[in-house]
Amino acid sequence: MAKQQGVYQRCEAGCPARCKRHKWAFQVEFPPGPDGKRLRVRESGFPDAATAKDARDAAVKAYKLGTLETDRRKETTGAYLTRWLEAKETARTIRPATIKSYRGHLTNYLLPNIGRVRLTDLKAADIDGMLVRIRKANADKPPNQQVSASTERRIVATLRSAVRDALRTGQLHRDPTIGAHVAKEAGERRDVWTPEQFARFRSWMEVQAEGGTGNSHVERLAPLVLFAVGTGMRLGEVCGLRWSDVDLDAGHLTVRQQAQLQGREIRFQPVKTKAGQDRWVPVAGWVPDVLKAWKAQQGRERLVAGEAWSNGQGLVFTDALGFPLNPNNVSKTFGRMAERAGLPKVVFHSLRHLAATIMLQNGLPLPVVSRILGHSTITVTADLYFDVVKDKRLNDDVSAAYARAFSA
Repeated sequence: MAKQQGVYQRCEAGCPARCKRHKWAFQVEFPPGPDGKRLRVRESGFPDAATAKDARDAAVKAYKLGTLETDRRKETTGAYLTRWLEAKETARTIRPATIKSYRGHLTNYLLPNIGRVRLTDLKAADIDGMLVRIRKANADKPPNQQVSASTERRIVATLRSAVRDALRTGQLHRDPTIGAHVAKEAGERRDVWTPEQFARFRSWMEVQAEGGTGNSHVERLAPLVLFAVGTGMRLGEVCGLRWSDVDLDAGHLTVRQQAQLQGREIRFQPVKTKAGQDRWVPVAGWVPDVLKAWKAQQGRERLVAGEAWSNGQGLVFTDALGFPLNPNNVSKTFGRMAERAGLPKVVFHSLRHLAATIMLQNGLPLPVVSRILGHSTITVTADLYFDVVKDKRLNDDVSAAYARAFSA
């Protein structure tokens, strides 16, 4: 075996001196601890000697800093993931909804498939095996219960987050998620209304609200739906918007919080991305008139409710007694309204896509739309909406650019 300061290649007796087939490994032994036992760290699976040596140096450094745990050789991936999630939950460094998602990934996929593998032995091949089993299980499930490509990526993302914490604390010296064959194909894109279809839906809402049908759900949700399309805000952001965040005179608002259902309680917290937090959104088009009319209606409802009025947050959109709206209920009611209007049933989030489509197709620059929507990067906006501007207008713009460049 070729050796280099505790670094060696896991070759067989018949391998040539410069074998390119077998992986590299390292081994390092530390002095006895308080229990009198020596700690020997051995890891393999590295592509070359340099990578193995870097991992060995990282182990030595972690030992000197006191972050190299003495039981790291024995802890299983399942035990580590369980301990990792508990630490995350008690520290309250991430949102309850994210904790719930992580727990689902651990319980349903990670622990049953790779939980018994020692953490230091976990390899990309183990993760591949888990993903293959998940895909094979899809064959026996109806389409609405199958694990989609996007869910598969989120499962691996949860594992990657835990692995990176282990790398930082010296429990691991390589990332086993690198090299795992995670599904890359894009998930099925949800249907989005055209501007013409939304115009039909808007007309239907006006008839329902003004035609004496007594449809209170439509009357209450119509302003919220118009507002969502006019701003491109997420449903949670719309339900969490306060009047103090709206400046009708200046013609803009600031997105400062979102409403989320946690258990049976509506809670308010920062928005999804750092770019989305405290972002400026123009109040234009039909939005100012919608807000003015709704503010007047809310004022009348407050008088009727009297002491029962409960809107301590000063929310823009509430129920008739001033209580926060449940985003889940709003989404379900909207779906039923779309069905009754005779239009393709779409999710509420598709209104955000519709807003982006309207802005991009009518000349707003991509960076501006990205800022209004609160995407984490402009790349996210470009990936989602390039098809929106891939039309004759784009062809004309490209033709004009070349004409300007090469005109005499």
